[in-house]
Amino acid sequence: MNAIELLPIICSIALLLGLLLYLVHPLLVSGRVGAASGSTRQLFERKEQLLGEIVELELDRELGKVSAEDFQRLFAELEAETLAVIGELDRLNGASSDQFERRIEEEVAALRQKTAVPRCHGCGALQREGDRFCPQCGASLVESS
Repeated sequence: MNAIELLPIICSIALLLGLLLYLVHPLLVSGRVGAASGSTRQLFERKEQLLGEIVELELDRELGKVSAEDFQRLFAELEAETLAVIGELDRLNGASSDQFERRIEEEVAALRQKTAVPRCHGCGALQREGDRFCPQCGASLVESS
């Protein structure tokens, strides 16, 4: 056999090795990336849980379920833990402290807006979904156009 006859065999072997490397590479890399993304995912889930607890605590304060002293104490605890979790997430992602502060403010504001409780414009009573009139004072809750 001369070199020209071996060329297709050599090319086939090279292609096969390249394909094998292409298929095996994600399996080798996923072990290293999976550990880091797993802790990031857990931190992200914990952050979302804590932000939800903060909004729920604020709602409980508005409804009078929590005293002012308890609110301050619980809010400080939740805020400290949330800041620690967000700080760890930012450390893993390489964010600066200015970005860190801005992100916290944006996330809390977005969460407050998303879970804001609708109230009557006349007396401030809580509305339920689908109410057209205030159950407390009878004012129209539907804005006229």
